[in-house]
Amino acid sequence: MKKSVVVLALALGFSISNLNASNVVVSSEINDVIVQPVEVSPLCRAVATGNTEEVKRLINNGADVNAKSNGMMPIHYAAKYNRVELIKVLITAGSEIHKSCDKGYTALRHAEKANADDAALFLKRFKKKTV
Repeated sequence: MKKSVVVLALALGFSISNLNASNVVVSSEINDVIVQPVEVSPLCRAVATGNTEEVKRLINNGADVNAKSNGMMPIHYAAKYNRVELIKVLITAGSEIHKSCDKGYTALRHAEKANADDAALFLKRFKKKTV
């Protein structure tokens, strides 16, 4: 008798746990997540990685030095990653030094936030003149 009660209790326990698991209704409409890949332009990618030759080649082939990629211009990437030589290349090519990114940060502010001291020191030379 004792064995049959234990077996019956175990069987009942398993059936209830299976019942609970099968009663869960999941709506796929609520759980859908839309993932949009972030595309970074070849110029911004070359600046971020410090590839000076690639940056020069892209500029010579007509890449826009003021075009934003992922909300930031190439000079913002150069400032953020402390790439002083690339900042010089971009300024020579006509990059707008004082223009803000989509978050409102200038190249100088990106350098300061990233503790890119060399880039910040260089960019401070180009303080915006007030009229």
